[in-house]
Amino acid sequence: MATKLKAGIAGFGVVGRRRKACIDAHPSLECIAVCDRSVDDLGPPKERVRLHADYEALLSEDLDVLFVCLPNDLAAEATIAGLERGLHVFCEKPPGRTLTDIANVIEVERQRPAQRQAILDERGGAPSEAKPEDSLG
Repeated sequence: MATKLKAGIAGFGVVGRRRKACIDAHPSLECIAVCDRSVDDLGPPKERVRLHADYEALLSEDLDVLFVCLPNDLAAEATIAGLERGLHVFCEKPPGRTLTDIANVIEVERQRPAQRQAILDERGGAPSEAKPEDSLG
């Protein structure tokens, strides 16, 4: 069997846990770490998943893929940080709160054509049928 891609989840609330279920079900992915600002409320890990208090600490892990499930005010900076670290990034939120945020994300993404980035925004209707793992090719 091929080596699994090591995934980290930035933001481990309802949406982050939903993404973890997708990662756990995918044969080519393995979640090795998550972060959440209320990491102390998460309790001890039930599996071999390391916990971090912020996405900067999460990015110190040996990751291949970053799932960004953070609040909108952090999504752009975490997405850019993941791309700059050489990771494939799946952003659960809009890529930024302002046009400048979005332009910055696009600029960093264009500088890294070998990496993949996907953005999913499920607001305003039924949840998307898109699966984050489909973005990994």
